Amino acid sequence: MSIDKELREELRQAADSMDCPPELYGHVRQTYLHYVKEKRGRSRMKKRMLAGIVAAAILIPSAVFASSYNLADEIFGSSSTIEQHGGTQEDYQEIEGLLQAAKGKLTEDEFKAYMELTKQLMQLKLKITDDNGVSHEEKLTDEEQKQWVQITAKLAPYFKKIDGNARS
Repeated sequence: MSIDKELREELRQAADSMDCPPELYGHVRQTYLHYVKEKRGRSRMKKRMLAGIVAAAILIPSAVFASSYNLADEIFGSSSTIEQHGGTQEDYQEIEGLLQAAKGKLTEDEFKAYMELTKQLMQLKLKITDDNGVSHEEKLTDEEQKQWVQITAKLAPYFKKIDGNARS
């Protein structure tokens, strides 16, 4: 027998021959149960915290990729708005492509101004477009027609810059 096994056997025999007082046994048992309960609580907490971190690490990036944020959504709200006015999903994607191109070619401040003007223009355009996609400019009031002209005039330099960069 190895020395470790002999020592273990001797210690076991010595422990068996010992008598411990009942109050000490109860105190040790109570301390042990308290330790186990506390350890079990921390372990569950750690597991829950770890599960929460893993879930966040997985869900946040997947939610970002899953929710396709379109610039056209800022203007129309959703593609269904265009479809209600006789447009198609392809029209919506074409507008999104134009907005993405503008974002790439304009500075940040220019793009913000461009988006705001485009949003105003599209709101007027949606107002005069029927369910079949036909524009009825006569539906605009005199004030709205002036606004239309002003907005298109303000957008003209942006269109030139976008188109000019496209040809360069």
